Amino acid sequence: MSGPSPDPVAALLRPPPGWPAEEHRHLLVRLLRERLDTTPAGPATVAQRQLWFLQQLEPTSTAYHILTVVRMTGELDLPALRGALAAVTDRHDLLRATFAMVDDEVLVRIGPCAPVPVPVVDLGTTDAATREQRVRQELEKAHDELFDLAEGPLLRAVLIRCGADEHLLAVTVHHIVFDGGSRPVFWNHLATAYDALRAGTTPDLDPPVSDDEDDEDDFADDPEDPDAALAYWRERLAGLPDLDLPGVRDRVPGALAAGRRLDVPLDRGVTTTLTRLGRSRRATSFMTLLAAYLVLLSVRTGSSDVAVLSPTTGRTSEADESRIGYFVNTVVLRGDLAGNPTFAEVVDRVRELTLGAYAHMAVPFERIVDEVRPARVPGRMPFSQFAFSVEGRPAPPPRLAGLSTAWVDVDTGTAKFDVQLDVLTDASGGLVAAWTWRDGLFDPADMAAVADDFVALLDAVVADPHATVDALPVRRPVPGVRAATPPPAARARPGGTGSGTLVHLGGPTDRPPLILPHPVSGTVGAYAELARLLPAYHLVGIESAADATGDSIDALAGAYLDDVVARWPAGPYRLCGWSMGGLLAYEMSRRLVRTGRTVDLLVVLDTAPGQARPAGEGTDDAATAARFAADLAASLGRDHPAPTAATLAALPVEEQTMLLRRWLVDAGVTPVALPVREVRRRVETFARHVTAVAGYRPEGAELPLTVVQASASPRWQPRWERYVGARTTVHEYEGDHYSLLRRPTVQRIAGWLARALDDR
Repeated sequence: MSGPSPDPVAALLRPPPGWPAEEHRHLLVRLLRERLDTTPAGPATVAQRQLWFLQQLEPTSTAYHILTVVRMTGELDLPALRGALAAVTDRHDLLRATFAMVDDEVLVRIGPCAPVPVPVVDLGTTDAATREQRVRQELEKAHDELFDLAEGPLLRAVLIRCGADEHLLAVTVHHIVFDGGSRPVFWNHLATAYDALRAGTTPDLDPPVSDDEDDEDDFADDPEDPDAALAYWRERLAGLPDLDLPGVRDRVPGALAAGRRLDVPLDRGVTTTLTRLGRSRRATSFMTLLAAYLVLLSVRTGSSDVAVLSPTTGRTSEADESRIGYFVNTVVLRGDLAGNPTFAEVVDRVRELTLGAYAHMAVPFERIVDEVRPARVPGRMPFSQFAFSVEGRPAPPPRLAGLSTAWVDVDTGTAKFDVQLDVLTDASGGLVAAWTWRDGLFDPADMAAVADDFVALLDAVVADPHATVDALPVRRPVPGVRAATPPPAARARPGGTGSGTLVHLGGPTDRPPLILPHPVSGTVGAYAELARLLPAYHLVGIESAADATGDSIDALAGAYLDDVVARWPAGPYRLCGWSMGGLLAYEMSRRLVRTGRTVDLLVVLDTAPGQARPAGEGTDDAATAARFAADLAASLGRDHPAPTAATLAALPVEEQTMLLRRWLVDAGVTPVALPVREVRRRVETFARHVTAVAGYRPEGAELPLTVVQASASPRWQPRWERYVGARTTVHEYEGDHYSLLRRPTVQRIAGWLARALDDR
């Protein structure tokens, strides 16, 4: 008699040698699911179907991954934490869901209750610098690992041990089963379950709602007739133009998920006055801020008919508040700014459009799309490429017994919309304008200019609410100009020893650009005021790229010149540089002339050729870091005292970096704390550039050269005449090396430069 048939699951618990671990895991999970009972499949909601299709169109996109990280300090009970995660997934069925297409229908199946794996990454014995880098890598991995919607799980967790009493818990969930309103529910339930298990009792989480209350796809019970609601949206959205900001690049399929973020704190006095203005016109803060955003987009796009997409919680009952799922709905807010209204009138119009839209918001966004049928283009959202939200103070971190906790903010590097403005409330109650955009479509400098315009706009409307839209300080588009920056492939030279990045600083692109190479900081922030004063001229900066290792003017100029000639092969060429940028501008011009190309303008701003390092100047890490901070503060006009060499020298290298990191934020140089690696890179770049300047000995050239210098600086004209002879023109302005590019002096320089460009 033959023995019992072998159990296929048991046989696979130990895979044959050489079998790929990932393939083995997927097969084992599938077999286990087939054996265990599951809830019968049911149809996905309209919103879930839409998200499922979006994920199929961009299968490698991580834009719909929601990562939350909490820092826990104290004695952690790991078994209780694992049990708590299992209790939460047991309580909330959707955290055990999978999705698949069956007979043209997206179905959701709820899997069995099961433990949640929580792997531990132990970094407790690594040094501080290595640990921070590894933590960043592990968090990127936690966010970026792709979900399989058909196999699941759609929730994963990892615990990073940073020390004996310090851990980071990273939980990632796919958006198809989780939204912003799910976060507090998840973490509150996790804390309740953890405390119970740590105390040796069974977690008592509030019971789920009954099935008859659990229909996210139903809006028939809304007081308004669904047909009437759909008719409202058909009329409201008819003929809506699909707009882009100037400078947008062509969409590259598969490359739209990558995003960048810029946080800009808003002046509390300005926002308080703006709130009072809104109240005087019976408008909420949301309405007044939306009015400002619509004005910005209207002016920037050149259209008085502009719309934004705004998320709503979609939680319409008290029971919804304790549920985890994908409830969020999107509302289209279409503004009418025709007739050059005053800002106060715009607020009135926005109040009416907002009240109307929210009165009909029960209709799922996807049904509106099906009903209105706007033109669909791959990579573009229907109705609008712009999003807007206003959020209150963040929920406090979970309170876990025996632990102190804090949220860890992680920039996931993703974007769901072309441009998204989220006005957030920080812990102190102040407002922050958080700008997120698709990295493949815009340069950071372009978006920084948009963020600057928003701040200037708020200042102006608070000062005079009756100013008309045309009178507000927002940069206008140039007719016929669409692409203000080269495509990504032309912006950098990866792997080159002196690779750089071309940055569009403003102006129309139908004329030869004025090229502005970077000073020793490696960035072009010092030229910001000059660019603002020359909006009618094409200005392009050259920044030092993250992978640049060139340590000589010759190497940097050669690499940068390759990029410039590849982008503008016909010329003529116009170059202008401040400090080290002047040396780069000269060396690039010299090489252009040597190859027979035309340079019709070369300006060096307070730049000395053949400048040796001052005697006795420190070259150790602390001295270099102190010089970096002092130079950056002075070039950007920041009054916040920079850390001194003596202060830095008393600290280990890691603590020097952390001090610089804090100073960059406190001084307003960067809106958010940079990664430690980025701070170190900037200091190292500064050190290489100082060395490059000290070691540069220019060769002569037949070039017309204009020297612009500060009255407080030594006279550089005699030095330059050694290389270009008598073809030197000198303009001297009051001030010192750093005040030259700040008001009021920079206004005079901009006026002269505009005339010089007009003459060519």
